[in-house]
Amino acid sequence: MAAANGGVPDPAQQRIAAAIAAYVARPHPVALCCGIQHYGWGDHRFIPELLGAPAPAAAPQAELWIGAHPDLPAAVCLRPAKVPLDRLIAAAPEALLGTATVQRFGNALPFLFKVLAAATPLSIQVHPNRDQAARGFAREDRLGLALDDPKRCYRDRNHKPELLVALTDFHALRGFRPLEEIQAELARWPSLADLATRLDGTTDGLRRLYADFMRLPQPAVDALLGPVVAQAHRRAPDPTEGRADPGTDPPTDPEQARCHWLLQAHRRFSPAGHYDRGLLSLLLLNLLHLRPGEAIFLPAGALHSYLAGTGLEVMANSNNVLRGGLTDKHIDVEALLEVLHLDPHAPEILTPSIRADHAGWHSYEPPVAELALHRLRLAPGATAPLQPGAAMLGLVLDGAVELRGSASRLRLKRGGSCLIPAGGALCISSGEGADVALATTPAGVVSPGAVGA
Repeated sequence: MAAANGGVPDPAQQRIAAAIAAYVARPHPVALCCGIQHYGWGDHRFIPELLGAPAPAAAPQAELWIGAHPDLPAAVCLRPAKVPLDRLIAAAPEALLGTATVQRFGNALPFLFKVLAAATPLSIQVHPNRDQAARGFAREDRLGLALDDPKRCYRDRNHKPELLVALTDFHALRGFRPLEEIQAELARWPSLADLATRLDGTTDGLRRLYADFMRLPQPAVDALLGPVVAQAHRRAPDPTEGRADPGTDPPTDPEQARCHWLLQAHRRFSPAGHYDRGLLSLLLLNLLHLRPGEAIFLPAGALHSYLAGTGLEVMANSNNVLRGGLTDKHIDVEALLEVLHLDPHAPEILTPSIRADHAGWHSYEPPVAELALHRLRLAPGATAPLQPGAAMLGLVLDGAVELRGSASRLRLKRGGSCLIPAGGALCISSGEGADVALATTPAGVVSPGAVGA
């Protein structure tokens, strides 16, 4: 690439081009340097401790992004330069992603891998399907909204189904509760009793109720939710009293737990003298407590919020979020209602499938084509063969590993992440024992039979 000063080559770009050319000639597992999103709801300890950085961090560290999304692509640690992962993949998509992945998804990594660490609730939100994302992206382009405009909901044209696997106790809201539960819940709050009478036992009736509430002017929202917050204070302990971190250890009683999260969300998000309309979702949605290793899947249109905890996320390669409350970011009620899918039922909590030939190999394969997640636990001195049929992104959660190919060797310690290109037989081993997460597509064929101690 030429510089602006008379066409003189840019040395930095020359180094990047040379690094890409050398890697494309011999693809192999390579370390990644990944970026962190400092959202206000983030935790100050988990991600820095995982990465071996000082903790607590000065700023909240909400998400570690391991992927190639243009909003925050990982850097591939090549010599003589670091190269953005999306740029490296664009230079040799078939060699890195695999032919089947390119034929199905094009020349881009189809998934995004994250570590999520939440100290306080995230926004009430929903993600679009692929058609909705394409229309929304085009609409916001026509409005002249830049990709980094804070009022923009659609950052790309892709859908965003996602899988979350808990690493610690994890609390979340996911999808509307069964209709009879919602009606009984609303009836328990005197200021909401009229809403309960409007439910007619149908999903359409719930949709009308939710849409009408979300469109209410703020004074009407305050009149409904003010008494709810006051009553919640009487029903549950103060979520901040005596707690260094109010996002941990909610009450075990289900009713008190809902009050706990409602009060915490109110303290965090309601403007002075008012009540955030997202508080109603604390009563309408299923409240889940995931134990480590348990997971939930979020298809397009599922209303949800993560309340507290740490987990691994794998999603389609998208950053599209439509918010309906509990946030300082842009809220677009009409855009949210446009993509909202109501299916009121108690959601399934997922557990991994475990390989018969290796009890340390746990797999999560949600019903989408873009993503799957595997966790490999290696005993001290153990070795496992690996035959990736698609690109993999790896993260060492504990211990240390070595990845050996026919002409390559990569060592990673706790917190280290890597790109494993498609094809080529590898062995992954650990002298001290390790816990490794591997994100890929369902076509990422693996051979996890382990040998060794």
